[in-house]
Amino acid sequence: MSGRYSFIVFLLIALFFGGCSFSIQSAPEPEVGVKSFEEEDNLIFRALEHERKKEYILAKAIFHLLYSKSEKSHYLLEETRMSFLSDNKNETVKLLEKGMSLYPQELGFNRIAIAFYLGQQDFGKAEKEIQKLLKAEKTVKNLILAGNFYLQTKSYNLALKYFESAYKEEQAPEILLNIVDLLYRFLDRKEDAIAHLETYTQMEGCEDIICFKLVEIYGREKNIKGLISTYKKLYKKHENEELARRVIELLMYVKDKKGAIAFLESSKYNKDLLIEIYLADKNFKEAFRVAEKLFYETSNIDYLGRMAIYEYEANKNNLDEKVMKSISKKFEEVVGILEEPIYFNYYGYILIDHDIDAKKGISLVKRALKHEPDSPYYLDSLAWGLYKIGECKEALKVMESFVEKINEDEVLMHYKKIKKCVKEKR
Repeated sequence: MSGRYSFIVFLLIALFFGGCSFSIQSAPEPEVGVKSFEEEDNLIFRALEHERKKEYILAKAIFHLLYSKSEKSHYLLEETRMSFLSDNKNETVKLLEKGMSLYPQELGFNRIAIAFYLGQQDFGKAEKEIQKLLKAEKTVKNLILAGNFYLQTKSYNLALKYFESAYKEEQAPEILLNIVDLLYRFLDRKEDAIAHLETYTQMEGCEDIICFKLVEIYGREKNIKGLISTYKKLYKKHENEELARRVIELLMYVKDKKGAIAFLESSKYNKDLLIEIYLADKNFKEAFRVAEKLFYETSNIDYLGRMAIYEYEANKNNLDEKVMKSISKKFEEVVGILEEPIYFNYYGYILIDHDIDAKKGISLVKRALKHEPDSPYYLDSLAWGLYKIGECKEALKVMESFVEKINEDEVLMHYKKIKKCVKEKR
């Protein structure tokens, strides 16, 4: 069978003969549900077991026996189906002719005929059977079948007509996706395709297959605003970290920091990232607020260390005794528990630079240097501490070990003052 049409045949099998058809009623015949002979139930189970194992020829033989003993139409239908599945073309044609002649109201034979003719790429006969089926029963399944047939035969406007008719009867997202694919891919009606999806999300909510189709189309159209909106809806539904990450990435891509902050504030996603965004804007007060909230929620001492840093930076130009006491209290608790060089150095530098306790500050900086002995920032703190206690020659020695590797105003200011101190002491 051509790969181009194998999909529609598979779909038809799945829709109409994915299991046994014993519930179908047709023309007058022996009563369904009443045994016609003693071994009937046993033979049914044997046939179904062969079908389960895909032993279609053996299953067909048993259904043939069941029909010959009972003359119940559904056994002939099952025999025909097994013949079709075993790819016995001549036998399938004979059984189809027999079934449609004896039981014209049994539409299962028409459905098998459609699949059979599609497999043979006899599209004219397949279309006739589809139209017969629609004339007898204009059900959603039959309308979908017709839509798929015309889609595969590239009659796109006809396919759209049948999918839209099916969708009027049943607003299933799977049917809508067929309509959208036709509009977007084949009929060059991209705006209509998007409008259909957006309308569905407004009326029915953000069903996954619909919203992810919107994501796919918005991505192709480079509609960043649409992508952000849809990912937000998906995140609200699933609270999935990957979806939140996509939202943030897109907001930062369009440089919408306010939008990123608003999303992170309202979501459960990565509050550390929220802190980083506040820090990028030098908004230390908000960074402090988030760190404080996380500290009380998690009892993670690292957040207390961050609080001390952000409190210092937020009040850098207006430090008073009360604020300094609050900062020192936090740092004292942190450095007594955590072995983190950043906190040793930060607290040590504050003690040095503000002439609170330079010797203690030097001691803390040396603890930081045990972890990162080549850090220019920690070495600068040490040199500045040595300068503050009058050991300018030692301070200069430390500065000269790294100063050429860094070009920051504060470090260069320290270097200048230390050199001046050494010169004055000669």
